[in-house]
Amino acid sequence: MIETLADQKLMELFRRGQPLPAGYGRRLDERVVECPWAISKVQSGPGLLLDAGSVLNAPMFLGAPELSQQRIIIYSLEMDSVRLDPRLSYLHGDFRDPVLRDGIFDNIVCISTVEHIGMWPIPKPPYDVTLKQPQPEKDLLAYRGVMKTFHDLLKPGGRLLLTVPFGKAEDQDWLQVFGAEQIEGVKQSFGGECASETYYRHTADGWQTARSEECALLEYFNIVRTPEFGPDFAAAARAVACLELVRKA
Repeated sequence: MIETLADQKLMELFRRGQPLPAGYGRRLDERVVECPWAISKVQSGPGLLLDAGSVLNAPMFLGAPELSQQRIIIYSLEMDSVRLDPRLSYLHGDFRDPVLRDGIFDNIVCISTVEHIGMWPIPKPPYDVTLKQPQPEKDLLAYRGVMKTFHDLLKPGGRLLLTVPFGKAEDQDWLQVFGAEQIEGVKQSFGGECASETYYRHTADGWQTARSEECALLEYFNIVRTPEFGPDFAAAARAVACLELVRKA
């Protein structure tokens, strides 16, 4: 990942949604395409960025040139660590009831987070025991309200850089896989403009750009339910949707 973020030619492929080199990210999970895609799309120059879900909170991401002039608020229900960096601020919270002021962010980066909203808690080992515990009722449409929240948090012209697992729409207990209907729901609920829509698909030869139709029937690899890898050695999602959504000026 560090090599990818430092390779400006490769990052330009992500920014433009163009095909990736053969064998890229073979046997790695979707973060290997989601994170470079989102970082490559961050508007250049000084700005205020919201990391919705605390994915960028790692030195390899924070060291990316695209983030060097960004002040970053990391907002999440859970965080692995807190770093002493003058660019960073941390808030614990739920995007269904945020404690943030509207119209202040230039960019929002939300990497594989909204598919967990309204679902069961992410299981921790031992997985089979966790999933047997009583759980609250799920809300598969909770992401729609969050899209409206993201729209309102952005400045006019600000961008939401959103990624979600894509393919056959499925309830995977602690997350849902988004299909074409859910992607349309995301765009409609946000209410702004879709500046770009890029899909990446995993195969045994690595990650590559694809059309949404090519990914529509792909199934998520759930290591909790199926402990053994398939022939493509997918680590989690077999496809992801990457949406660049803009609040109208």
